[in-house]
Amino acid sequence: MDWHLIASWRDAGVPLNVALRGIDIAMDGYYDRRASRGASKINSLCYCHDAVMEAYAGYLESRVGQAPQDAGTESGACDSPDSNDEEFGRDVILVFLSEKISEIESLLAKQCRCGSPENIERALQRLREIALDVKDGSRPDTEAIERDLGILDSLLCEELRTWISAEEREAWEQEAKKDKILKVYKKQLPKEHYEKMRENFFRDKTRKKFHIGELSLFRI
Repeated sequence: MDWHLIASWRDAGVPLNVALRGIDIAMDGYYDRRASRGASKINSLCYCHDAVMEAYAGYLESRVGQAPQDAGTESGACDSPDSNDEEFGRDVILVFLSEKISEIESLLAKQCRCGSPENIERALQRLREIALDVKDGSRPDTEAIERDLGILDSLLCEELRTWISAEEREAWEQEAKKDKILKVYKKQLPKEHYEKMRENFFRDKTRKKFHIGELSLFRI
């Protein structure tokens, strides 16, 4: 769930250096309180959420009037995998895409012998197109790839959730209500961020049930 909180910061446009600054501020405050009068242990990155969002608000305010490209350059933003990094080179991305395509094809072979759902076929076709673009292009546009993968991941999870029985969905609802980490998030996060965490909880359950990994370069 902490991973999903980080992803929500990324989706909100928080640059990496700003998120790290907020985390440092939150932890400095924690250790100051702990040294003075004691403090309970931190067991979730959720503790740093308010400080990260305050740091982001300050970052946006300091860049009012700047051109978007100037703000991004000065911030040292790192919101998506960098295609300059070897970790996200063409070959690595192609292997990742090939694995995801194989997973979906295997799922269709097991679950859909009488025809494939349109949404899954669309997602599969788009993944093949992305792989072809990466293979033939001069340099992978990781930001655009990650954006497309996020859309496809949502499409897949929405479709796969319709394959789950009402009884199992209800069991997951009950599990979510009892989940200790989700309870912490519900108490400490704004409603919109908590709902994002809750949705990610169900997406993870869905992916695990059908043996489908998340479509994100951050999972490489």
